[in-house]
Amino acid sequence: MAASRALLPSPQASASPASARRARVAAAVPSSLTLAARGARLRVRCAVLSSPAPVAPLESKPAHRISRSGSNGALRPKPAVLVAEKLSEAGLAVLREFADVECAYGMSPAELLAKVSQFDALIVRSGTKVTREVLEAGRGRLRVVGRAGVGIDNVDLQAATEVGCLVVNAPTANTVAAAEHGIALLASMARNVSQADAALKAGE
Repeated sequence: MAASRALLPSPQASASPASARRARVAAAVPSSLTLAARGARLRVRCAVLSSPAPVAPLESKPAHRISRSGSNGALRPKPAVLVAEKLSEAGLAVLREFADVECAYGMSPAELLAKVSQFDALIVRSGTKVTREVLEAGRGRLRVVGRAGVGIDNVDLQAATEVGCLVVNAPTANTVAAAEHGIALLASMARNVSQADAALKAGE
């Protein structure tokens, strides 16, 4: 800084105001060495900012699925499910992904009593009666009774509670069908469908 000022003419030696003004501007400008040093610091700072520390990628969480592995990593056997009344193939396909499914339709009460102890879950509709005898015949292995329908009037809830068996149903399974049936009955009453059917069968 001092060296650069020494090279410039002093204001007293200047012959014109323009020369004095140029001298003051030159005195305020730092030397080339200072500019080079500042440029070096600027480049270093830019280099630091342009190369941030690497960020670890976010770990994607795996999709939640039912696991058949126990706490020790061993593979648990699939639960055995007895389907006592007819279900759609789509529902059976879902069950077969996670359980060993056996379909036994039209069983008598005696046949149900003989088979129920071999299964972890029982699926019924409205035709099969899950009585106290059936629940006790499960001998502690039967853990779930599923009703593929709205009501659970064909399952002995008190006995299921006593033996520690869970009872579940599908309360919204026939919502659309019930609404359609209601509309059909309204149309039948409005058009006297039942009276016309009776008159036709009577030959009138």
